[in-house]
Amino acid sequence: MTAEDLIFHKEYPVHSYETDLRGFVKPIALLNYLQDSAGEHAGRLGLSVIDLFKRKMTWVLSRYHVEVHRYPTMGARLEVTTWPSGKGGYYATRDFEVADGDGAVLSATSSWMIISLERKQPVKVDDIIDVPYAVERRALDDPFPSLPVPAEHEAETLFRVESAHLDWNRHVNNAVYVQWALEAVPADILMKSRPVSIEVSYRAEALYGDTVRSAAHRVPEETGSPVFLHQILKASTGDELTRLRTRWEHA
Repeated sequence: MTAEDLIFHKEYPVHSYETDLRGFVKPIALLNYLQDSAGEHAGRLGLSVIDLFKRKMTWVLSRYHVEVHRYPTMGARLEVTTWPSGKGGYYATRDFEVADGDGAVLSATSSWMIISLERKQPVKVDDIIDVPYAVERRALDDPFPSLPVPAEHEAETLFRVESAHLDWNRHVNNAVYVQWALEAVPADILMKSRPVSIEVSYRAEALYGDTVRSAAHRVPEETGSPVFLHQILKASTGDELTRLRTRWEHA
């Protein structure tokens, strides 16, 4: 495995169905580009979800931190660059940069775990990936500290897990949780602003047929940009599925 093998590039056109009511690419579309490029690159390295399934294991996303510098419009052609940026213990990190002809679009970092399908427990990454597997560069320098819990829930929205929400693992796809979280933001923010910072901590899984509760709480901010803390909870038990923090800027 050479240093060139560890850096992957892929181009994505922004389609009309991936844009919002103002014609800008949706946050969930950007997340899907990141996930798709990560999956294809892992496959080229022999470490895709399909490869791990054959060994009765799978990848699970633990953390995300995405900083959006600019939202392109329909017709833009985006180049995603991604690379594994580190591994140790039970975690492996992967970073991303996205750009178009006008410059940088977003920077992101993510943290992943390998889970044994039989034991439902994490496996040490070095036990599975025993070769050099990192580019010593981070798109975002984030050690992934715990995200704060909302002090209260000012707004809540209920969602039912549909079959279209499920991915290869038969769990809700990671981008869907973010979409659920954004929908709990008050309409005056949601309709006039866009999230420019998205931090996610995935804590438990939602399955087909579950009802989930998306809750949001606006916190005091010094920058003037609205900041929200979010939780996605299983409605029947109150178990926490996902915790997020978002920052918004006027569109």
